[in-house]
Amino acid sequence: MVPFETMKRWFLIPFAMSDKRLSVAMADPNNILLQDQIGLLSGCDVDVFYADRESIARVLDEGFRAVLEPGQAGRFHFEGEGKDFAAPVVVETIFDMAVDSRASDIHLEPQAEGFFVRFRIDGMLSTVHMFPVSAAAPITSRIKVLSGMDIAERRLPQDGQITTQIRHKEVDLRVSTLPSKYGEKLVIRVLQKSASALKLECMGFEPVSQSRLEMLLERPQGMVIIAGPTGSGKSTTLYAILNRLKSPFRNIVTLEDPVEYELLATKSKESGVTQVQINPKIGLTFASALRASLRQDPDILMVGEIRDQETADIAMRAAMTGHLVFSTLHTNSSTETITRLRDIGIEPYLIASTLLGILAQRLARILCLDCRQPYAPPQKALRGIVPEGLPSAGLTLYKAKGCPRCQGTGYKGRTGIFEFLEMDEELRRAVLESASGDEIRRIAHRHGMKTLRSGGMAMVLKGVTTVEEVLRVTTED
Repeated sequence: MVPFETMKRWFLIPFAMSDKRLSVAMADPNNILLQDQIGLLSGCDVDVFYADRESIARVLDEGFRAVLEPGQAGRFHFEGEGKDFAAPVVVETIFDMAVDSRASDIHLEPQAEGFFVRFRIDGMLSTVHMFPVSAAAPITSRIKVLSGMDIAERRLPQDGQITTQIRHKEVDLRVSTLPSKYGEKLVIRVLQKSASALKLECMGFEPVSQSRLEMLLERPQGMVIIAGPTGSGKSTTLYAILNRLKSPFRNIVTLEDPVEYELLATKSKESGVTQVQINPKIGLTFASALRASLRQDPDILMVGEIRDQETADIAMRAAMTGHLVFSTLHTNSSTETITRLRDIGIEPYLIASTLLGILAQRLARILCLDCRQPYAPPQKALRGIVPEGLPSAGLTLYKAKGCPRCQGTGYKGRTGIFEFLEMDEELRRAVLESASGDEIRRIAHRHGMKTLRSGGMAMVLKGVTTVEEVLRVTTED
């Protein structure tokens, strides 16, 4: 009846109920407003008892999680359709829960049977609450007010933004509404503004690939492209790279849509980074912003995404004239990036002369260390997993089980899987001769490039993830 996150936030525990009267232990029993809010959430009259914060925290941390069924959706309880609804409290609780559970997106979906709250955690959607249908309107209106939308407009899609403090962190919430059969669906992207913790060594690179990439970062000019589908972690890798490169002795300009993280300065030094928010509605496109940035004496340019020939052409010419340029492209593999650039109209000589390397990537879920289960796979199953020449007898792999700490999924967190293509003379000649994607890939393999799948299987052998997870995220490999 009372969300677990509300208990943690306000240090309270409901411990008994009789005849629609809910007994609640609270660290602040004089908080009348909080008592009213609990009554609205639970649909009961509330009897308050005192307990100190330390006792409540101990019970919540040590005992309460153990009785939660993994993966089961929680439910708020309401007494009657017309009952007053504490939308501000509920919306705040949803945001708190999303940050605590590391959700990247919040989905609020009206359906015939209820108003569902789903979180995307580690790339997978799961339902965390179901409200009654009557809760949809006040929750939607509250979020639209916070994000600066027109609450009277329900027939057209809208976009908005909320910047707030959650758990002492500055969080940016990008809100999008979409009219549907049963009402407005809301999707909220959760962006934690600080990128200070993003480091290359924490991305999941194999040591050899990381050292080769770091060597490219020291080049004075050229272009590095991060490739992958939406949600594969391209922006996170770019920010980790810029964190490595930012310096008061460099002028770095980033062009982003949206600005997902803030590359902050340290206390003693300026960051040397200027971040530009792209706004096509007023004519500030990637191409126009890139032209203006070249007049700002940049050392390093980051173009959030190559979307058209004009942007790609300007970026590559900038890389050819003394700038180090980073960007992303929506392609499935490193070699496919070269053919995509040719397809959008970039001349082969420009690709060959400016491209330093391409990093294709995916995100795979990490096994929960509290519940992963070891198993000895049959020898036939090890084909394609264990590299040739390495012994496979007695090898132990791990599979997902599920526990309260990972919400019953068996996974907690994600790591990168990478395919790094570094340009060399043979590859440049192949690009100049307009070689096919297959031919470029054969040359890259001959020169030691590891595919996304082989990189993922290396993670499987280390016990980081599962065979099933690697196969899921590298289906096209």
